[in-house]
Amino acid sequence: MNGTLKSGRIRRLARRALMLLPAVGGLIFVAVLLWPAPSESPAVIRVGVLPDQSPEILQQRYAALLDYLEKEVGVPFQLVMPGDYAELLDMFGGREVDIAYFGGLTYLMARERSGARGLVMRDVDTRFRSVFLATTGRPESTIADFLGKRLAFGARLSTSGHLMPRHFMTQSNIDPESWFSDIVYTGAHDATARLVRDGEVDLGVANAEIVEAMYRDGRLRRDDVRIVDQTPPYVDYVWAMRPQIDPDLYDKVVFAFLKLSPSDAPGPVVLGNMGAGGFLPFRDSEFGSLREIAVSLGLLR
Repeated sequence: MNGTLKSGRIRRLARRALMLLPAVGGLIFVAVLLWPAPSESPAVIRVGVLPDQSPEILQQRYAALLDYLEKEVGVPFQLVMPGDYAELLDMFGGREVDIAYFGGLTYLMARERSGARGLVMRDVDTRFRSVFLATTGRPESTIADFLGKRLAFGARLSTSGHLMPRHFMTQSNIDPESWFSDIVYTGAHDATARLVRDGEVDLGVANAEIVEAMYRDGRLRRDDVRIVDQTPPYVDYVWAMRPQIDPDLYDKVVFAFLKLSPSDAPGPVVLGNMGAGGFLPFRDSEFGSLREIAVSLGLLR
């Protein structure tokens, strides 16, 4: 009799245990989700940048900034130049770079895919512009005058070289694919300007900051290439960090950027190379309109 009671009790306990397993499993699953991911503190911080100009120009542009960050943060910084915009996104998502300098669109993509955390923006990035270029000898005076001509965008994933110029042309009832006889994607802003200069396309659209830099350093001459029009202002570039990086390191990098001043060395050199008067704290709310445009064009979900 006692043996029968004991075996019955064991069976009841076993049934109760089986009934509890889903709940316990659920608690374990929730605990795993809520458990903080381990923070990484890289021995070398790899910085990926958009390949929007030639490698030589990019090396010159970022050298002083990375030297400054290395001294301020106390960790070596290494420049990484991917082959194109999509590769930068892949490298960021694959943890091959720790910090990336994204355009507005690629930042939104990196946030959606990989949880990118914005660090800072330049002061000029809150009101950025693109410019439409043509040679000075052409008779056209507006973008609409280039009906049936050849157009050059930059990279397909470029905010200033493609997304926003396309958006503003569409708002003016100019559908690029039907308005122009041919469309090419050059992959970089300086490449677009060179195609215009050399007469290989009739109209090109590029980052206004890079075009002005090309005028200043002689890569472009105003006697050869003129600005036909420019877009309204929009929000653009972002420095961002992988979400797995130690929060303390994130704070150090942000502080180093914000500390740069145009009146104190090495600020004038670093900021001059970056085309900025200073850096601002990143605000995700600035990118709401840009995200809506990207979604409307099928570039984001």
